[in-house]
Amino acid sequence: MELRKALLLPLDDLLAVIHEFMNEKVSRSGLDRCLRRHGVSNLKLLYPVTEEEASVVKTFKDYEPGFIHIDIKYLPRMPNELEHRYR
Repeated sequence: MELRKALLLPLDDLLAVIHEFMNEKVSRSGLDRCLRRHGVSNLKLLYPVTEEEASVVKTFKDYEPGFIHIDIKYLPRMPNELEHRYR
């Protein structure tokens, strides 16, 4: 399946290349099963990864030891309440 890694073609385009140059009897479903078996079915995973994409995305800021991150949320105000409640 080096052809898939080298050309980075979608399934239908790869099927056309294989029909033209290798074997015209290959079916689309057979090619798909072969790609899955060899672990190259997901084309997005075959593209080279840049350094920016490889960086880890953090959801919270890193704090010094001893600090705690706390999220404060407003609860919806009920009709009989005058102030917001916190949770």
